[in-house]
Amino acid sequence: MKKQITFLFLAAIMSSALVAQTKTASKLGTSLKLSHTDSLMCGKEWHVISVEEWSVVTKPPGEKNATDMLQMGTDMTYTAILFGKKSSGTWSRSGQYIYFVNPASGDKFSYKVIAVDPKSIKVDYRDPDETHSIFVMEAK
Repeated sequence: MKKQITFLFLAAIMSSALVAQTKTASKLGTSLKLSHTDSLMCGKEWHVISVEEWSVVTKPPGEKNATDMLQMGTDMTYTAILFGKKSSGTWSRSGQYIYFVNPASGDKFSYKVIAVDPKSIKVDYRDPDETHSIFVMEAK
């Protein structure tokens, strides 16, 4: 009985240490381990080459997306230009979604990742009005 209590006590301590480490890593903008897909997206400057809105594909992108880009770091930081507006901060991932937060302005946005390969990514951006924009980006 004493061994079981000791084991449970040690397991509880190890679990809380792991949770604390994960929370600390999140606050610092670091990741314990990036997935293969995340690694493919990091360290490159992605530029929008086409935009699909309301089933209409614009390639090359129109004026409002001409300078749009995304750069994600393995340190969980990002720099982006979305609809001509520059943003930077931290990113995190949950399933198919990448969440971006600019701590200076409080702005947040997310992408649903549709496809990733070493040379291109395809993401679905949904604005606050629930309008979808599908971006295809290439590494430059």
